[in-house]
Amino acid sequence: MPGMPMAPSNGLGTASLVLGIVAAVGFCLWPVALACGILALVFGGIGRARARRGQATNAGQALAGIICGAVGIALGIAFLVVFLVLPDSEIDDSGSGDDGFSTSLTAVR
Repeated sequence: MPGMPMAPSNGLGTASLVLGIVAAVGFCLWPVALACGILALVFGGIGRARARRGQATNAGQALAGIICGAVGIALGIAFLVVFLVLPDSEIDDSGSGDDGFSTSLTAVR
């Protein structure tokens, strides 16, 4: 109907917040965190732009999605770096085979 104001479209801000939370909480699944975090940043940016134009009313949700998405991306990258860069401390490179724990039982008479 002409003259009727359209209802605000808040879907992108809400989607950004949900994806940002998934990215931040699921950072140990770093591919999921990176994908959800990137989508949260994109949807949050679009949602904030719509809120500035008056087409949406949830600028705060969109901003929270951007923040959570960025945190999820940072945690996902940090998790990936920790497990790719840090050496495995359980590998014995000395060649002696002695890890400090006895693997045989001895009976004392």
